[in-house]
Amino acid sequence: MSLRLIFLTGCLFISQHAFNQSFPIVFYSDRSGISDIFMQCPGNDEPLNLTNNPSKDNCPAVSPDGRRIAFLSDRTGIENIFIMDNDGSNVRQITQSDVPLEHPSWSPDGERIFFVKDYNSRAEIWVANSNGTNQVRLTNNNSRDERPFLSPDASKIVFMSNRDGNYEIYTMNPDGSDQKRITFTPSFEIFPVWSPDGTKIAYSQKIMERGRMVGGIRMMNPDGTGDEEITRSSTRDEDAIWSPDGKYIAFQSVRDGNFEIYMVDVETKVEKRITNNAAWDGWPDFVPAESEPCR
Repeated sequence: MSLRLIFLTGCLFISQHAFNQSFPIVFYSDRSGISDIFMQCPGNDEPLNLTNNPSKDNCPAVSPDGRRIAFLSDRTGIENIFIMDNDGSNVRQITQSDVPLEHPSWSPDGERIFFVKDYNSRAEIWVANSNGTNQVRLTNNNSRDERPFLSPDASKIVFMSNRDGNYEIYTMNPDGSDQKRITFTPSFEIFPVWSPDGTKIAYSQKIMERGRMVGGIRMMNPDGTGDEEITRSSTRDEDAIWSPDGKYIAFQSVRDGNFEIYMVDVETKVEKRITNNAAWDGWPDFVPAESEPCR
């Protein structure tokens, strides 16, 4: 089959039929009138609403085996972490925080969940067992430490922080020790995430241009070297997440007027738009196909 290529806004796009979306993608959207968690199954035109709740449900994070989804919800007042099965059933609250929580992510073995406590002027990274017990604080300073991800070999946490002025990317040990800065630019480096094999970190770089923040998705080695552009945008590409096979990165972008979800082939830089709705669609995460969420 020949590939039909289109050049648009400086990026290489490929037709819908030539780009293989083999993994379901979860995301949150306000297309139902309030923020809910949805799943886009390969080959389906419309996503499935997994939460369908009158409260705000957002920031889904899929467990490594694909069978559970952690997410944030304010259904009990303040945003706390909930877990559900990948079909939206068996919803249970695992935290009882008195301050809003952010950015849940799983350990590679599915036994722990990392998250952020938001104290307004500052934010700190915590970890707990996947049932919410044994909560431990990992960072403690007067800045915003956010978006933690544990590496596939469980040796390093990558996160973003504005402790040195602008947002940069840092790593630390799983117990919070040995915190190191790995990016050093005047721009903002945000939303870092490990590749499935642990050899790369994808992130979003933001620069100020004509009074607004713009930028694309990039990737680098775990020590900050080998930086490479993945997408180029005159608007905002952000919140990257790797596919389970490491071939693709999903991200959210406002390039077409409102936030939608896109995928990019890491090697060829070919891109594809995944969602198309007047509502806000963002915060994507892939679901391993072997967990059969779209059966």
